[in-house]
Amino acid sequence: MIFPDSIAAQIPLDAIQCDNNYFKISKPLSKDLVRSVLQYGIIEPVLILKQNGQHMPVYGHNRIIAAREAGINNVPARVITEFHIEDFLKIVRVKLYNNALGTIGKTKTLYLLHDYFNAGKQQVMATARELSLPASLSELKNIKSIIELPQVIIQYIDSRSVSPKFIMPMLRLSKSSIYIIKKIISTCQLRVNYFNSIVVMIEDISRMGKDDLLDESINAMITKENITDDDIYGCIYSIRYPEYTEYMSRINDIKKKLHACGIKVEVPAYCEGDSINVIFEVKKNKPLHPLLKKDQDVLQLIESIIGLL
Repeated sequence: MIFPDSIAAQIPLDAIQCDNNYFKISKPLSKDLVRSVLQYGIIEPVLILKQNGQHMPVYGHNRIIAAREAGINNVPARVITEFHIEDFLKIVRVKLYNNALGTIGKTKTLYLLHDYFNAGKQQVMATARELSLPASLSELKNIKSIIELPQVIIQYIDSRSVSPKFIMPMLRLSKSSIYIIKKIISTCQLRVNYFNSIVVMIEDISRMGKDDLLDESINAMITKENITDDDIYGCIYSIRYPEYTEYMSRINDIKKKLHACGIKVEVPAYCEGDSINVIFEVKKNKPLHPLLKKDQDVLQLIESIIGLL
């Protein structure tokens, strides 16, 4: 328990800056917490910093939000007038132990060490290692680039537990590229492996000078109904690898001709791998494909299977 010696008191929500998320480092509010608060109320007191007549939450932001959603007017809180770095790091370790810290929360931790506690470089680096963050994320400019991402991206990164190494490429993206990612995430349920690849491809597309083409293509895609992350991924892939579009066009033409002859061909997605599947469709009481008739052993086996239908 944080600050066990301080006395908890019932504090009206109206007296708390509920929307002040300066110290918030936990993952987004879960529906389970809201249900728990509805059923049992707030069990563990929140921690409030009182300064200049204001009550700012420093620990328990999600409990406060859940209480408000549950229609609770007062929450148990411990009120402090000073907040020291040692106490903050205790909170960080408790959240880390409880798996309540996402990538954004970990990064925000380093920001608070810089911005509020004025911690030295060694302290910030040590905390970054403890949180398994890359050393480059201990630099304030990189930290701010991440925590100042659009809220929809921040929510996505923390709710999907995106690894820090996969958001590092975002430090190199332009504002327009970030906005495209925001539009994509807002449009469809994007799988994490697609997110990782899309960020890298968008960076490459920007270097290729095709930002306008990408923006135009994505804008056209998101106006369609029932858009999927496969559609989005395929669109971006075709811009990043234009030769892929040409290959697939040629492949599809060949597949159509083979299909007309009763032969189906399955090509690996994005031409990956070194093999394809060739399928001869065999129907009962229908003539076999001429190629299948050339090998008597194969013919006998197929006829045996057909005879069992």
